[in-house]
Amino acid sequence: MAIGSTGFMAAPGGYGSALADKLDKVDCSQVLAAVLKADKALLGHIKMGPVAHNIEVNWIEDELNAIVFSGRSADTLSVSVDGFTGTASLEAVCRVGAIIALKDNNPTGADFHLKVTSVLNESVLHTDVYGTVAWVSVTASLDWYVVAQPMGDTEDASTDISLERSKRRNFMQVFERAVEITQTRKGMDMEAVSNELQLQIKRRTLEIKRELDMSLINGIAYTDGSNYTAVYGQRTFMGIIAYIRDPDFNGTREDTTVTDVDAALKVTDINGLLYKIWDAGGLDESADPIIVVGASQQRVIAAMESDLRRVEQGERQVGFYRDIFMSDMGVECPIVLDRWMPTDKLLVLDRSRVAFRPMAGDQWHMEKMAKTGRTEKWQISGQYTVELRNPDQCHGLLIDLS
Repeated sequence: MAIGSTGFMAAPGGYGSALADKLDKVDCSQVLAAVLKADKALLGHIKMGPVAHNIEVNWIEDELNAIVFSGRSADTLSVSVDGFTGTASLEAVCRVGAIIALKDNNPTGADFHLKVTSVLNESVLHTDVYGTVAWVSVTASLDWYVVAQPMGDTEDASTDISLERSKRRNFMQVFERAVEITQTRKGMDMEAVSNELQLQIKRRTLEIKRELDMSLINGIAYTDGSNYTAVYGQRTFMGIIAYIRDPDFNGTREDTTVTDVDAALKVTDINGLLYKIWDAGGLDESADPIIVVGASQQRVIAAMESDLRRVEQGERQVGFYRDIFMSDMGVECPIVLDRWMPTDKLLVLDRSRVAFRPMAGDQWHMEKMAKTGRTEKWQISGQYTVELRNPDQCHGLLIDLS
């Protein structure tokens, strides 16, 4: 890795040439970037995003109006649309004149459609048969598509249905290590170590890389019991697993794209999760999904369908390994093995919608602290957060895998 070279810190701070003696801070952000790019676990798959300017980082997400809703009954359709409360109008997804059809589970087996004749409020539609097949009343709530919302030539423009933008957030987290070296140790000639200070800086940088990876996957934001907050001095950011389970930071798990398997991992479980993400609006043309697992589930994936492979008698290679999962919808997901992924979980992560974001002016750097006696002290630190866009639509999780 690039970090293995000592050239980039041949003169850190006041250690070395006359020019370096005038420095008290060295920017090491490129060093961290080199570490992340060389990493073959999850860190190496996360891009760097724009700098942030506060300990609470916010970003905006826009969404399209839904075209699927649930409802039941006959000519009066009682419906439920996620996200619509109070005086919100159902016309945001289904105005008068719209043609609707069942998404699936047609109780009669017939291919029929309904036309909306009036919208009473956010939960009641009046409908009439559209086409030749008579409508049959159903008692169970079924999912409906809005097939079309035709407009007549002489009709006035429809009501604006623009959605308010939603705001997501996460918190900054400081990653830090210190390195001390005495004047005596600094001048000693040691076997296999040409420069003790540089060696220890390298070791501490690799430790922070390990901590970054652990926090990225398993981090949890600080909560005072009722609210996640960034006010706490030793603040922490919300890791990917916790963010997927609680995307609105209200302390309650939504688990929109989470499946509790409670059994051994199977191909159908992964396909089912990818379908759940697709059904929520993920896996679009810009998606770049990967599957992240620990060693336990990697072994399960490697053995999937191994009994279907025919082995020649003279073949000298044994064992099985899979590094790409091909879903039954044609989506290819590279498999990333990460040491810190929980053994009972499998993560589907859209790489196009996740990024590390550093604090402005507080990227990975090294500073020389005040000298104590004959001891020099250096601090390596940086402040980062994780931006995870569309956590409950474009990413997913399998939990309780045996």
